[in-house]
Amino acid sequence: MRRRSSRRLAGCIVIELAAAAGLAAAHLEYRAGTAGSESAKALALEDRGGHVAVVAQAEFAIRRTLADLLAAHVMKTYGLERGAILLLGAPGAPPAAPGQPQDLFAVISAALGQLNPARVLYDGAAIAVTTPEGRCLAEISAAARLEFADCSAGRPVGGPIRSAFQMAEPARGLRQRSAPAPSYPVAAIALGHRVTILGLGGSPPPGLRGKGLLIAPFSNDNISPPGDPQVRAAIQSVLARVGRGYSN
Repeated sequence: MRRRSSRRLAGCIVIELAAAAGLAAAHLEYRAGTAGSESAKALALEDRGGHVAVVAQAEFAIRRTLADLLAAHVMKTYGLERGAILLLGAPGAPPAAPGQPQDLFAVISAALGQLNPARVLYDGAAIAVTTPEGRCLAEISAAARLEFADCSAGRPVGGPIRSAFQMAEPARGLRQRSAPAPSYPVAAIALGHRVTILGLGGSPPPGLRGKGLLIAPFSNDNISPPGDPQVRAAIQSVLARVGRGYSN
């Protein structure tokens, strides 16, 4: 019976270890950073191509004017696209107190300043972000709330980050000429082809669903959009731009 040489066995072991390392590295397609304070939290993700997305959550209401100002500041400072900045407000909470908007920007800046290799997992309901060793960094729950503990198990997510943003302008109807035209922010952040976060100002319209679709209400505004065809068209548009289908 022929015996395999120790050199050949060592070579096989090296190949197997390299293959295992390559498989693990395939799941580390992102870098992540988190930061938090008493009134705000932030998660920043970056893919291999350098595309970045930020999900930030406040313990106060996010109104459209505040969201626009904060997003513009982040865009100017870090070169992000508008669709890549998702600002989650607290439903029913009072407006921001003095100093809290600056606090929200500070945690976003801190999260962007400490990006390290990370794994992203999705279990069909929640998105979990962990260190390569499996320590929980952050989770975006099925209710689209950002938490920093108790990550759910799931399958690894890979692929580029794609984002899109659009203002939906429903039919104006009868209103005074001096009244501003209503408009509602619609945003989408896709992680590969498995999961997409859909951010809507206020509560989502009824019947909105989709496999791998995580709906984040009260994003970038706190006024719910009406069941208007223009709003549905904006949702369909941003999802299509990040490579996702749409069901209603």
